[in-house]
Amino acid sequence: MNWSTSILTTISTDTEPSIVITFDNAKYIFNVPENSNRGFLQSNRNWRRARTLFFTQANVQRTSGLGGLLMTLGDSATVDKLNMYGPPGFTHLLASMRSYMFRDSLKITSTDIPHTTPTINPTPVYVDQNITVYAIPVLPSPEHEAPVRGIEASPSTSAQGKRKRSPTPDLPRKRRAEETDSQGKLVLSDLLTKALRNHNFNPGTLVGAVADEYRQLMIQTMFPYTNPTEESKPARAPPAPRKPKKEKQGREGREGQQKVIFEPVFGKNLKAISPESQRDFIRPSVPVATVVEPSVPSEPAMTDNVDDYRRSRAQLPRGFHVQLPKFSSNFSPSQTPPTHAYVIVGPRFRGKFDAAKAAALGVFGRDRSTLAKGKAVTVQVQENGETISREVQPDEVLGESEHPGVVIVLDTPSISHIPSLVSSFKGSGFYAKFWSEDTASLGHEYIVRAVYHICGDGVLENEGYKTFMNGFSPDVHHIIASREHCADPITFTSDTFNQLRLNHLDSNMFPLPKFSLVPKKDLSTISGLPARSLAMASSLHISLRPYAPPIASPEVVVRDKFHPIITGEKPLDISRELQSRIRNAQLQVAEKKAARIGADSCPGADVGILPLGTAASLPTKYRNVLSTLIRIPSWGSILLDTGEGTWGQMARHFGLDKDMPNNVWDVLRDLKCIFVSHMHGDHHMGLAKILAQRRLLDPPPNDPLYIVSVRGTHLYLREQSDIQDLGLHDPSGNGVISIISEALHHRSEGSYHNSGRWAIGGNEEWVDYGTSLENARHMRQLLGLQSFKTVDMFHRCRCYGVVLEHQDGWSVAFSGDTLPTENLVYAGKGVTVLIHEATMGDDEADMAKRKSHSTVGQAIDIGKRMKAKNILLTHFSARYPKMPPSVTQQANEGKSQNDPIIVPAFDHLDLTIGDMWKMGHYLPALELNFHDTMDEDDEPVPMTSVE
Repeated sequence: MNWSTSILTTISTDTEPSIVITFDNAKYIFNVPENSNRGFLQSNRNWRRARTLFFTQANVQRTSGLGGLLMTLGDSATVDKLNMYGPPGFTHLLASMRSYMFRDSLKITSTDIPHTTPTINPTPVYVDQNITVYAIPVLPSPEHEAPVRGIEASPSTSAQGKRKRSPTPDLPRKRRAEETDSQGKLVLSDLLTKALRNHNFNPGTLVGAVADEYRQLMIQTMFPYTNPTEESKPARAPPAPRKPKKEKQGREGREGQQKVIFEPVFGKNLKAISPESQRDFIRPSVPVATVVEPSVPSEPAMTDNVDDYRRSRAQLPRGFHVQLPKFSSNFSPSQTPPTHAYVIVGPRFRGKFDAAKAAALGVFGRDRSTLAKGKAVTVQVQENGETISREVQPDEVLGESEHPGVVIVLDTPSISHIPSLVSSFKGSGFYAKFWSEDTASLGHEYIVRAVYHICGDGVLENEGYKTFMNGFSPDVHHIIASREHCADPITFTSDTFNQLRLNHLDSNMFPLPKFSLVPKKDLSTISGLPARSLAMASSLHISLRPYAPPIASPEVVVRDKFHPIITGEKPLDISRELQSRIRNAQLQVAEKKAARIGADSCPGADVGILPLGTAASLPTKYRNVLSTLIRIPSWGSILLDTGEGTWGQMARHFGLDKDMPNNVWDVLRDLKCIFVSHMHGDHHMGLAKILAQRRLLDPPPNDPLYIVSVRGTHLYLREQSDIQDLGLHDPSGNGVISIISEALHHRSEGSYHNSGRWAIGGNEEWVDYGTSLENARHMRQLLGLQSFKTVDMFHRCRCYGVVLEHQDGWSVAFSGDTLPTENLVYAGKGVTVLIHEATMGDDEADMAKRKSHSTVGQAIDIGKRMKAKNILLTHFSARYPKMPPSVTQQANEGKSQNDPIIVPAFDHLDLTIGDMWKMGHYLPALELNFHDTMDEDDEPVPMTSVE
């Protein structure tokens, strides 16, 4: 069996390192940072046969692509069981995704690896027929650790920022929390079963092992494995028709009390929930949002699934929508977290079978197969005229076995982690087989082929770390990921290749993303590094059996059309017809600009609108998932939705170089508001990464960052803050401040709804209606806004659009995801810019209706009816790799002087309100460019895989 290791993504402006080990029958992925999904698409690699994920840190830097990957795996029908391992807190992080993550075709096993000191003979954390994995905790030394900035002490946090460990109740020995039944379902302990039956149950009261068990219960609820893929079912069992579940009748409590439903799920145990706790996942009998299209059902069935991705959920355990038990650790959620290193030992391959020796020993037929498998056999042989029995051992007929290959993954965020890492290898007799201060003493039982080094600032050039690196065999390849020592080429070259071509049309509107083909410091200039040291690159591939040194993977290199042009290896080929259209468009724009000289500019002409992601549901090679940045000169910025990869898109657009003007750190400091429309993952899974990056600003921001969203968004941010500082508890007052969307409703009645689909769903202190209003007042003052109003939309879950009006006389409306609805028409009358989802082409109106999305034509119709001056269309389905075919037709058909300007959005399209009119002249050139650059694999993605 052959195996290899490769780099999915490296350290760059928009990605973090992700390493894949591949066998014929399985893949093992180490870290799933943001843009991992998109990295698979760009490289044309695939996630099929993914078996186990390992994480070196339990934070957004290493895990923020996990949600998107799990959704993709669940929809791909190629993976149904997945193991995941990470440091303490990883399971808590996974459970915090429960409000937006559900895949009934997946079975997930999540394990937190404790920070225990390595022993002389460590126990592996994972073993299968391919690999054996050992985990090494790497802890920051207290004397080197940087002080934690701005973490306010909470009830479970000491004044120094250290978490206090609550006492753990004793679990009954006969009912371990991790036990499962014959179907693999979690068998709950008596303590948790009793707690769940309590009518006033609150997960926050759970501590220790019971709290861990509850998190596992949440994960099983997210991934119940009730609908496995056809490949996972018994081969001869015909697929049984899925029968709709009948809602079980609950038990009536005493008058005035909540009705509770009990359903036997986990073995003989019971789980209890209240019907009210399901409100986020069940459509109301009468939708609140008024739908323009009369054929849309006005009374959807109560069992309809509001999760856009999958079927309806089973009934939910008590406390599902309440904050998880507080995660407790001996380490604060600081910027220098403990990590895990991994030693991955490959299989030991038996030597070649010697048929001649076997024949001489009298071994024939099936006995040869038994010996080849490493088992002894007994044969009957003639000796001195007598028949005797003789036992033949495998080593008598097998050549020398191949020594197992080894790959090591090291994550060292700071120099404070180096002593712990070195001492772990020094203090273990087992790890001495891979590393030694005297390399001549290294044995030959294992062959270390590659060591991956993920290095924080200052680590690689630390003398102690270089000495450690040289403790491995001189034949080892050291693959180094370090921001100072790695180049920063473009990651998503398909998208940037298009941007390069369109840059010739308008260099301001289609700017090139920031990149660098040379590192700040070349590895060759650093003395003392091992001879076989090289920088990590996303194309790197190492064959481990048969062994071959690192090379750039041809399948990745051949798809890169951007860098060969930048380096001069190939010319930029633009057809004569496209050149002609570009010249005509530029001439038309120049003539119109000349005619407009002296005319009054429209209000907000200099307000920037930058689409950072324009895809629906999942990213493509050409589009990231949804996010739009509104930049208000002299006031600040507003971010509308934050799909996974939003930070990377911002960083690519503006650049990380702090010495350059208008860099991404300046933009991040200028960001005053993030609006998240709803809880579908493609609209918010990049939020935590942005908050984590904001904590790196030095000096800290002078103003707070307001997050306007539904309660579920604020809830999971608070849960993730147990693991990593996201700025929610900043005592300076300039951290993250919550505003609940319902408090800003355009038809506000002065309080939240108490029941039904639009009920707020909780009574936490941060949900307070008056507090949200007061926070919103400060936010409007900070941004110069006259009003900021949310609008209930018609989607498959609770979703809000927003209409904001500035004191300078311009306004913007944003739809989120929705069917066309009168609510937005009413709330956004006469808006300057309407940003509306246009998921489907006009030929997919029925599909759009079923998925609660809008077509291009419907979005334009809404804009015309609300008398919007400009319409920016976005959120395009992956069915259309570059642009829905109906966009240009709708933009040009029957256009009159009073019709709005229609603009299709593209990632990194740098617009201002005053220049949106130019896009009308550019559309013919845009359309031809996309036609000219169509790849063979740019076929539309089937809708079942996308929506």
